[in-house]
Formats: sequence, structure tokens, C-alpha cells
Amino acid sequence: MNYTAKEASEITGLSTAALRYYEKEGLIQPICRNEFGNRKYSEEDITWVQMIQCLRSANVPVKSIKMYVKLLLEGSSTIDQRINLIEEYKEKMIKDLECIQNGLNLIHSKLSFYEKVKSQNCIDLTYLDEWKMFKESE
Repeated sequence: MNYTAKEASEITGLSTAALRYYEKEGLIQPICRNEFGNRKYSEEDITWVQMIQCLRSANVPVKSIKMYVKLLLEGSSTIDQRINLIEEYKEKMIKDLECIQNGLNLIHSKLSFYEKVKSQNCIDLTYLDEWKMFKESE
């Protein structure tokens, strides 16, 4: 089945401009065109776009995605290189996740602290008073 640019946009959630950008940057293979010059996206094209979206959602830079796509197209001889590339981003994501978890823990602590402050009717605290109380409550 083939899809128009608009239909591909609806399926992927990307704008038609973003789809053209992916093609222009070599993130996806050149899209076939109909007799009027309009792009017609195949199921395989849609699958490629979705794979690129997955990598982008993992904050993989476009430059690295280009390298990954190049390696994919070169075939099975590049599997070790692809593994290395993905491992690098796995490690980065683990570090990012730790930072996010630390931030979430701080937010939970702050919310608990504010509930305590509210229940004790502590009003008119200066920032320094509040910070001292917060650090003591940890």
C-alpha cells in the first residue's frame, strides 16, 4: 500500500516538512513519486520513519542516526559497529535516566516538605528559613 505525504504525516505524527527533512538529510531512503511528482510512501518507508522517530525520542543526534542508517544499509558486516553505536546511547540514556530519577526524588521530597509546612501553619518563611527546614527534614 502507498500513502500520500499527508497520510504518512497522519500515520507518523510528523509534519510533511519533517518527512521531507528526513528524506533530504538521508535519514530515510529517497521516496518514490507518482506521475505528478508527489511522494508516495510505502509501508517500508513508514517503518523507517518510525525507527528514526524512536532514535530521535532517545535523543540520538541526527548525525549519529545518519551513521546508523548508513551502517544498516551496508548490511550484516556492520553489525558490530551498530552494536557499539547503540551501546553508547544506551549508556548515555542510563545516565540521563539517573538524573531524571534524582530530580523526581527531589520533587517528591519538596512536596512532602511543603505538606509538612502547610500542616504546621508555617507561614512567612524566608527562602533561607525554608531551605534550612528542608535540609533538616531530609
